[in-house]
Amino acid sequence: MKIAFVVGFYDPVKTSLNACYPESVYADRIHWIAADKGSIEAFKGRFYEVVKTAEALLVCLGRSEAEKRIEDAIRGIVNVGKKHYQKPIDFEVFGNKYDPLPVVERVKSFGVESEPQIGPDDIRPKIPSGKILCMSLAGKTTIITALQRIGFSNASIRECFQEEVRTGARNSNLNQDLQTRARTYTYLLYAWEGLRHITPEAKKSFRFGCHDARSAAQVVVLFKKWITEGV
Repeated sequence: MKIAFVVGFYDPVKTSLNACYPESVYADRIHWIAADKGSIEAFKGRFYEVVKTAEALLVCLGRSEAEKRIEDAIRGIVNVGKKHYQKPIDFEVFGNKYDPLPVVERVKSFGVESEPQIGPDDIRPKIPSGKILCMSLAGKTTIITALQRIGFSNASIRECFQEEVRTGARNSNLNQDLQTRARTYTYLLYAWEGLRHITPEAKKSFRFGCHDARSAAQVVVLFKKWITEGV
């Protein structure tokens, strides 16, 4: 999922962003940090948390001519994020902290989606109770990360999903283990690349079903389509 940080602007910019993006979208995809003395520290703490799972990031900074040090500080934080997480991160500086038009246009052109995220209320009609077990190979993109990138909200992740990462060398009893896990979890999302294929019996043991595919990205696409379109 593409995420934008909008840092150092005043309320007219926030008002215009709110008009373009619903509240449910705004909370997860656009991080607003107002112009105040604590903006650098606020940005730093939130940025380092978000960069771990974001597909790509945009940082829009508003600063006056006298606030070059703020730009330097924010740029330094962004560069550390690029180095450690190797994510595409765009950084753009705006001189007018009151003008919403160029900021809104930049956020839109970056590709921040305006469709609401998928929350628990979207999932529960199909999976009325219990948690969804997400299983994939260690070292690969996790299913939770893939879910976040494709538009599942943080609330749905917390309430509905549980991640388990497996090593590739210890899976001789995997199908038997999955059938045991089905006593606790009601649904399974399984990325089988590097692990064993699962048997029909293991799939059927989960009360509300199973989606499996080679990679985390592929399995969450199938799952999202089932949740949102019923297929």
